[in-house]
Amino acid sequence: MKTKSQSNFDAGLLPKIVLSKKIDDKLKWVHSIESRAVVYDDELQLSHNLVDASSILSLKTSLNQSFNFGYILRFRDSDIIHRTFQHYNFVNQLTAIKVGHRFAFEQFYQSKKQTTFRTRYRVSAEKALNGEKVDVKEFYLKLGNEYLYDFEEKDLEIRLTPYLGYKASEKDRIEFGLDYRLGGFINNITENNLWFRVTWYYEL
Repeated sequence: MKTKSQSNFDAGLLPKIVLSKKIDDKLKWVHSIESRAVVYDDELQLSHNLVDASSILSLKTSLNQSFNFGYILRFRDSDIIHRTFQHYNFVNQLTAIKVGHRFAFEQFYQSKKQTTFRTRYRVSAEKALNGEKVDVKEFYLKLGNEYLYDFEEKDLEIRLTPYLGYKASEKDRIEFGLDYRLGGFINNITENNLWFRVTWYYEL
């Protein structure tokens, strides 16, 4: 018996605000809020999908390595989902390109549901459009590729994120671009999601 494949497509907006504050040379608090609105789906209707509020403690262990320990409170429709996560990050600074790697483990907690787990790996490359490093009032490109595995769904999702960034000052920058997500490989139910993302970063 063959399984018939299905395909779903959603598109929408992902605005996000990220505020950070250095505690000392090694520790930093990062807080963010993100909203997701669907502007196109199979039923051609506009809907507000979810809101994420997160808090992260980032520990820098060397010049190019750090660990993140975080918590996300997600409001989705009438559901409240709690998520904890742990990241290991390291960066390679090449002549004109900064390459970053992130390994992550996540735990999801929800009322009347079993705790679920997910792992993910992301690689990204950032390049200044002028010179070898990003200076104030200059643009830069950031390209990302991420792989997520959900242990409950037993499925894989791939994300591609091309962004254009602008460093407005030493304390704030803005990035905007696309966040394309392709999932359902293993379960043979293809899910395509295309989000237009705008993120504002500000250091307190």
